[in-house]
Amino acid sequence: MKKIFKSNQIAITSLAIMIAVAGYLNFTKSEAPSTASYENAEESLDTIDTMDISDGDSLISEKVDDEIPTEETETIGDAVLTQAQVGEYVAGAKMEREQTRSKTRDSLNEIIENESLSDSEKEDAVAKLTKLAEVIEKEAAAEQLLDTKGYGDSVVSIGEDSVDVVLNYNELSQADRAQIEDIVTRKTGCTVSQIVISRMNVSGS
Repeated sequence: MKKIFKSNQIAITSLAIMIAVAGYLNFTKSEAPSTASYENAEESLDTIDTMDISDGDSLISEKVDDEIPTEETETIGDAVLTQAQVGEYVAGAKMEREQTRSKTRDSLNEIIENESLSDSEKEDAVAKLTKLAEVIEKEAAAEQLLDTKGYGDSVVSIGEDSVDVVLNYNELSQADRAQIEDIVTRKTGCTVSQIVISRMNVSGS
């Protein structure tokens, strides 16, 4: 989905200005960073360069694969969960995703605030931070609208080439699938072919 998430130039410029002001004030109150600090920041940037901005979403996919056998078609998986278990799973998956992304934000902010790094490295970090914020906003908007339309306990995960949608729903009709795809495409900007829908098999207990 490299073409889906275009950087918002106005947001990046505004953020860069705020960063510059904060950096200047911080610089006047402290000494220049040590060589070790510079090396650590460079290492962080290298790590972030090689990671997918949506790495936190892979945790959700792994939990689905490990705990809840699901299908991308209309076929229901073998595992059956209670409603309480579904709630716990969804809450845990979203919390784990947020924790992973929080660490990514912290690493990017450290790079942005490091006076030893070049402007281009800082601009790259700002762009990644902006993209991450856009992904989080789109996922939340899709999940909220899905819930409003009756598809509760959903988890929407935007990746580079696909959008995974995990739903608390036993059976999906063609009308359901069409509505879900419409919601996700409108809120995330992806195409229908990029959407992968997985369903949790929930018992009536």
